[in-house]
Order: sequence, then C-alpha cells, then structure tokens
Amino acid sequence: MGHQTKVSERNGSPETAPSALARDVGEFSHDMLTLAELQARLFVTDLQECRERVFVPGLVLLCGAALGLACFPVALAALALLLVQVFETSHATGFLLATTVGAILSALLGVSGWLLVRKRLAVLQRSQQELVRNLCWIKKVLERNRATRSDSTDNSWRTVT
Repeated sequence: MGHQTKVSERNGSPETAPSALARDVGEFSHDMLTLAELQARLFVTDLQECRERVFVPGLVLLCGAALGLACFPVALAALALLLVQVFETSHATGFLLATTVGAILSALLGVSGWLLVRKRLAVLQRSQQELVRNLCWIKKVLERNRATRSDSTDNSWRTVT
C-alpha cells in the first residue's frame, strides 16, 4: 500500500465547504454594505440637488397660494356682485358663477404648480433607478450562487480506503 497515492482529507477540493461558504458570505456581505453605502450617498446627493432645484419653485408656489388665498374671496365676491349687476341675476346665481370661475382657476393653478414641482423632483429617479439595478444584481448573485451550490456535488464527506 506504500505505492498508492496519498489522498488528502479534503479529497482534492481546495478548501472545505464551510470555509468557502464563510468566505463567499463575507465577500457578499462586504459587497452589500458597499452598495448600501453608495446608495445612501447617492440618495443624499440627490436630495441636496432636489432641495436646490425645488426651493425657488416651491417658494413661488407657496407665495402664490398664500396670495391667492388672501385675495381670492374678495375677488370672487366682487365678480359675483358684478355678475348680479350686469346680468341682473339673483345674488345666488352671481355667487355660484363666481365660485365656479374660482374653482376652475384654482384647479388650473394647482395642476400647473404640481407639474412644475414634480418635474423638479425627477432628480430623485436617479436614486430609484440605481436601487433597482443594485437589487437586480443582488438577486443575480444569489441565483448564481444557489445554482452553483446545487450543481456542484460535495464529496468531502467521502473517505478513500
């Protein structure tokens, strides 16, 4: 039996399965933490850029809303009284028409303001897209590792006699 080749305890595998698994999990965890850190940095950068882009339009929107809220009731009352006087309608009809005009103007201004602010918030899509790409990469790595583990057979438990 001295002429037979001696087989190591690992049966030719470069490292034991628990050691390889621990190394793979450690590397994957390191990659995950790095991705999380980069994702957080990107999100903070996007928020800073968003704040810079939205500040002036948001301030304009807020001032417009405050001024509109302050002036709107007086303007609508004046419009209603004008409608009553010009068209010789009842006060109820004049105020109802003025309210309708006010509601339509309010809706138009609200929608246009919302669209302007939403356009400025589009900078956050960068973070969202990067997060989706990172999650896809994680799923791909996990699927690849799972497929590799199920395809390879672990013969380290066998002994040679």
